[in-house]
Amino acid sequence: MTDTRAIDGIDKSEPEVRAEIARRFHDRIPHIAALGLEIVDVSGPTIVVELPFREDFVGDPMAGLWHTAVGTSAADSACGLAVFLALPGLETVATLDLRMDYLRPARAGQSLVVEAECHHITRCVAFVRATLHQNTPDRPTALCHAAFMRTGRSVRP
Repeated sequence: MTDTRAIDGIDKSEPEVRAEIARRFHDRIPHIAALGLEIVDVSGPTIVVELPFREDFVGDPMAGLWHTAVGTSAADSACGLAVFLALPGLETVATLDLRMDYLRPARAGQSLVVEAECHHITRCVAFVRATLHQNTPDRPTALCHAAFMRTGRSVRP
């Protein structure tokens, strides 16, 4: 894994720094705020976000199930944050590929938790895997595998 310390004068190994970067990531991307995605833990290599249930997330009202696109959007945002925190410095990224494997439906009335980790970084691409669950990590609702393009452009802190 790439060393994330002291590039651009920012030490991403420090939990307080990671939390501030995650807060700014959240605040600067309107879609994340619109979804209501909450950052739970960014202190380690696996980041955790939670999406509290809302009635407008229901895709199947008869069965009481989340719409799968909402989980996909939460996974994309969580994976992007995992990559952003794993890269040295402050470099913008863009989703190249995102695959969702749905294992079971997400039930209405319960939050959706996404745990994402950037597991490999090359000069041009970063690779992430994520698990989506409803507070039962050993019973995921979906698995996600994603690739993000490194743009080489810096983000202002």
